[in-house]
Amino acid sequence: MENQKENKIELMMVQLLFRTKPPTPTAEQFRDAMTKYFGDLGDAPYVEPSKDSTGDMFMFPLPNHKVILEDKPEGVPVIAAFLSAMPESGIQIDDMKRQQFWDVPNGNDIIDECTHTVLVNTVLGAALPYQEQAEILLAQVDAALECYPDCTGLYVFQSGKLITPEMFRAQRKFSLSERFIQLFVNARFFNIPESGEMLVDTLGFHVFGGADVQVHFKDMDPNHVVNYVYNIASYQFDNDFPMKSGDTIDSIDENGRIQTTPQWAVQYEDSLVDPLRMVLDINCGEHAGGNRNN
Repeated sequence: MENQKENKIELMMVQLLFRTKPPTPTAEQFRDAMTKYFGDLGDAPYVEPSKDSTGDMFMFPLPNHKVILEDKPEGVPVIAAFLSAMPESGIQIDDMKRQQFWDVPNGNDIIDECTHTVLVNTVLGAALPYQEQAEILLAQVDAALECYPDCTGLYVFQSGKLITPEMFRAQRKFSLSERFIQLFVNARFFNIPESGEMLVDTLGFHVFGGADVQVHFKDMDPNHVVNYVYNIASYQFDNDFPMKSGDTIDSIDENGRIQTTPQWAVQYEDSLVDPLRMVLDINCGEHAGGNRNN
């Protein structure tokens, strides 16, 4: 990612959502599920909830995924962590995020009916290459869904993406970038009042220090633009974010098909919509919104 200003690296977290308190899996069940997706865990310990604990907690070091530290040149395994929240805690999501549940029509019902959650994250994972982070998180969710079959939804905290377990399982046949982007990266849509202009951006890459994609436009079908930004995001993910400010890329026609002319210019700039972060902005020529020097 040498060609862009990097965003502050965060830790991506996925919450499994439940309508009632899920049964606690045994440590052996969890270890079996983890072994299925991560291979042999060796003698890696696990942490069970204490008698005073209000929820489940399982933590598995991953010997095949290590972070090199200055005082640990041999590497330290990252830890796959699973933690249930306080009983009856539910999940609090603001109105802006609730308006971006494009993939799940009954998304607000799922959120409102949720009473219990299990948080999935990777301790020390932020120090790994972003593609490895994505691979680990997908595998962790796969394992968690086997241990918590009553899950009714999955919410990605940093991107505001909401999906169902069925959607997650249906993506298993696709590549790493396709799975990660479709499941964990959110393409958001905004109407800009009184201007007739619109904005589509992705949210999710910023957690890796990478750049999300942003298009500020008018007179184009937003569904076509959503598909377009997903394609650009996939290219960026697969190729270590190679685009530089001043580069040009293929555009789309009125039917949303990729075309080689005209070429659209790109540049890195601050996002137009919160959270504030560095994004790859695409200047879509005659369809560009805002004040631009075309």
